[in-house]
Amino acid sequence: MLKSYLNSIEPRIIFIISTITLSIIGLLMVFSSSSIVAMENHADSFFYLKRQGLFLLLGLVIMGACSSINTNILAKNYKFFYIIGIVLLILVLVPILGRKSGGATRWIQVFSFSLQPIEIAKYMLLIFIAQHLNIKNTRIKEFKIGVVSTFLPCIPYILLLLMQPDFGNTVLICVTIFAMIILSGAKLSHIFGIFLVLLSSFLSLIYIAPYRMKRVMSFLDPYEDPQGTGYQIIQSFVSFAKGKFFGVGLGNSSQKLFFLPQGYNDFIFSIIAEELGFIGSLLIIILFGLLIFSGFKMLERAKDLFSRNLISGIIILTSLQIIINISVTIGLMPTKGVPLPLISYGGSSLIFTLFAFGLVLALDKRKN
Repeated sequence: MLKSYLNSIEPRIIFIISTITLSIIGLLMVFSSSSIVAMENHADSFFYLKRQGLFLLLGLVIMGACSSINTNILAKNYKFFYIIGIVLLILVLVPILGRKSGGATRWIQVFSFSLQPIEIAKYMLLIFIAQHLNIKNTRIKEFKIGVVSTFLPCIPYILLLLMQPDFGNTVLICVTIFAMIILSGAKLSHIFGIFLVLLSSFLSLIYIAPYRMKRVMSFLDPYEDPQGTGYQIIQSFVSFAKGKFFGVGLGNSSQKLFFLPQGYNDFIFSIIAEELGFIGSLLIIILFGLLIFSGFKMLERAKDLFSRNLISGIIILTSLQIIINISVTIGLMPTKGVPLPLISYGGSSLIFTLFAFGLVLALDKRKN
């Protein structure tokens, strides 16, 4: 009954309403989770709220503008977008521009302006892969064409990400590209072979990097080092335990009082669980579910391969980010540094997520 009711509603309407609702909730929760830290660090409890509000306004304007563009421009200039993504990731490694934070260089800093290039570069890569799969569609079941030639262009992106290092986004991009290849009709046996090679490579990268091994070990048993590598996830567990069913009330979190690091960013879902409880957490998950559901409904009715490929890439990437972020906060995955789309604090993530959603709406218009 619920499914038939949702099917009767225009997917674009569900998509837009879900996006705006989640963005507003995100704005509210950023303020609630960051006000104390903002007062301590910037002598202004509204510091992060004002910045996030500006990011949201700019992002919504960009989403509106992108929803009206001629998407043939994307398909025709797919190689140009691919190069833009690579250039942005290279700029991170330029000493005068790259900004180091938390042991990794993932930001471009120019005066007071900062940008996390991967947040736009990943969509540049998706545009390229979507058109590549469109062009090679008739030979998609051939191993060299369907899998190898599609995955090879991803290697420069992967290498540049690993140089930062950014292991979380590397995994995110690889899984998204694999999913796009599968949905395009490639043979699963071909995918499986490449997947095994990559999986062994990723496991080797984890093994040879001590800090990655520490993350894995803290994920398996965070209480082994409760004041070190296991501290953040233990504090996240405390947030969920305190929230119970109805939460402690909006603004009443005690974990945001410098107990839970990144409480307004990567671990904002933990603060939501504490303040709004199981009910509030479930509401967020339902809204994300509606967002993804409407995205796939638009995918189903796409009339051309490029639109289908790019919509699938954007929706799958968004879905994976949601799953990874929430899984990390409840201890199902090691910490990845992947923000919760539309909710976590951060201009690069919010603006370019809305940019991508604008492209989804523009691609949906091509159905006619």
